[in-house]
Amino acid sequence: MSRALLLRLIIAFFGLIFILLTLWAGSQYHLRFSITLVVMLAFALATFLAEIIIVIDNLEKRIKLSFPSLELSPAEQASVNETLSIYNRLKKQHSVVSTRIALLEFDNIHKMLKCAERGSDYIFHDIYLASMVLLGSLEPGQTFKVVSNLTKRFYWKTGKHGSEHSELNFRQARNGVIIERIFVLSTKSELGELAEIIEEQARAGIHVYYIFKESIENILPYASFAISEDLSSGIVSHREDILGKVTVTANSEWIIDLATRFDEIKAVSNVLSDQSG
Repeated sequence: MSRALLLRLIIAFFGLIFILLTLWAGSQYHLRFSITLVVMLAFALATFLAEIIIVIDNLEKRIKLSFPSLELSPAEQASVNETLSIYNRLKKQHSVVSTRIALLEFDNIHKMLKCAERGSDYIFHDIYLASMVLLGSLEPGQTFKVVSNLTKRFYWKTGKHGSEHSELNFRQARNGVIIERIFVLSTKSELGELAEIIEEQARAGIHVYYIFKESIENILPYASFAISEDLSSGIVSHREDILGKVTVTANSEWIIDLATRFDEIKAVSNVLSDQSG
């Protein structure tokens, strides 16, 4: 039963009671008919106003359902409306190959949002942004655990995303977020190349470890992953050759499994000899 129908039934019930009481009071106390009529008309007016409120409430809901962007901020509304305008224009140019590819990505975004709404896993195409959203959502005292294959200096020092990713790590560590990162290396030469990054992160208060891939192949079936048990959220990269493509999950069982794997890898990992702390 809808809220509007329930409210109408309540008004009808009390209206009937009110009319009967008014008629009874008129006969009991010998009220003039005009007074009785005015009282009943007053209640009828109140009922009419209540119905108007119900209609306005339903109209507001229908408007929001038809135009969901109205619930967004002005800046978000402008962005959504512009996106829809571009989408409509591109739909008319569906014969252009590049346009068709772009429209497929638009459809993928819709599917991704539906998966997120249901709490299902979905594919996201930017490992930096996904990691930054997860890390940036953490409060002081909460933990961010990472098994990372970003073992080249340029991953941390080059480009806008790399530098912003590094700065967010330092800022959250200063704010009291507990960051634990295990670098998975392929060769000893990678350790030399990464030493500067490891030392820099350690000085910022990040707990940094390293391990060679060959020693944990039976523990780590993924290229890398990042989790927050506090938020029951995780990001998993399945293949090293597709670095930007990650699975975003809120599956609690998978998060527990990843946390167990992290602890197992951490137990056999190493700390750089020059690392402070």
